[in-house]
Amino acid sequence: MSEIIQKLIEDFDSSFYFYDLDGFEAHLKSIKAELHPDIKIWYATKANPLSKILSILNENGFGADVASLGELHQAKTAGVKNLISTGPAKSPKYLKTLMENNVSTIIIESIQQLQDLNQAAGNLGRRQDVLIRLQLDWSSSSKSVLGGSGITPFGLHPLDWEKENFTQYTHLNIIGLHCFQWGNILDAAELKKIWDQTISECVNFAHKKNINLKVLDLGGGLGVSYKDDKKLPFSSAHEILLEMKEKYSLQEIWLELGRFSIAEYGHYFTKVIDVKNVRGKKIVVTEGGINHLARPALVSESFPISAMRTSVDTTYSVHGPLCTALDYLGDHELPLDLKPGEWLHFKKTGAYGFTESMPYFLCHGLCGEAYLHHGKVVVARSPETSESWMK
Repeated sequence: MSEIIQKLIEDFDSSFYFYDLDGFEAHLKSIKAELHPDIKIWYATKANPLSKILSILNENGFGADVASLGELHQAKTAGVKNLISTGPAKSPKYLKTLMENNVSTIIIESIQQLQDLNQAAGNLGRRQDVLIRLQLDWSSSSKSVLGGSGITPFGLHPLDWEKENFTQYTHLNIIGLHCFQWGNILDAAELKKIWDQTISECVNFAHKKNINLKVLDLGGGLGVSYKDDKKLPFSSAHEILLEMKEKYSLQEIWLELGRFSIAEYGHYFTKVIDVKNVRGKKIVVTEGGINHLARPALVSESFPISAMRTSVDTTYSVHGPLCTALDYLGDHELPLDLKPGEWLHFKKTGAYGFTESMPYFLCHGLCGEAYLHHGKVVVARSPETSESWMK
């Protein structure tokens, strides 16, 4: 692997992502080998919509969850056959497009979406399978990017749905519920507690509203640690799901796994531009920062970083090139004698990497992307300067 990376460094001479898609595919196969027939896995396209990732998912029998017109186009172009759609913003035009592209199940997040989709389905002369999304109350004061205990635009509270007469939507087939507001859970006991509460409330709501709960979509939530090698085994999550399925007499349980599927198989490499001391603190300035990977600024948790060599280490504060203090990539142990021109390796960047970033700010270059599949290295996109997109 080191020879591959060194060759890409020489060829690109600019920041880039590298994905080990052989490792990714092996991971998918191990998940598939464990799956109970009534547990279905979808890939959350927002985690990483690279075409080759989507095509590998399709080849291994996995469908995808899309949350935008762009993700829909990307998945269809990559040949993904089975699609569902989430996301709080679905216009009438977009809903019509989803149906025209044979998206099997659309997650409904508001009464307006119910009305718009019912009309669109009627105009197309069909019935559309849907899941009703619930947003629950939680006693915990903690939050997550999916809302946690906070109020978000994702779905409606059961009390907000209760007054709605679902039987009037004659062109919609309500096959179940969707409820997901906690992400990146690393502890099996915590995951079980969250799922148990979620499922209990969903089952109660389905009973009150006379919904045949054929499908319960619990979203994602399976975590990847960015601090150490701790990992929640899929077998542990799968065991919990089977226990919940029996406890609540569920027919099908769906998961939408993004981070858990691809995070560990992505790597980001960028060059050290400057090393200095500022008011007693060692600072590293890199070629790429949140313009290429914004997660540290968004959730205040950095990716693991290492140098490309072993050495006696000391703590540096790592910052990207943007003219804002938000471009902070964390404090990391790096070689005491680190110098400009050396390269840094950011690990576990397969999920929520480049497409979550802010690449156009300050007109810095776009990073490259390459991957390894079946032992062959392929350049998906070479690094680009701003001239390629500035108008």
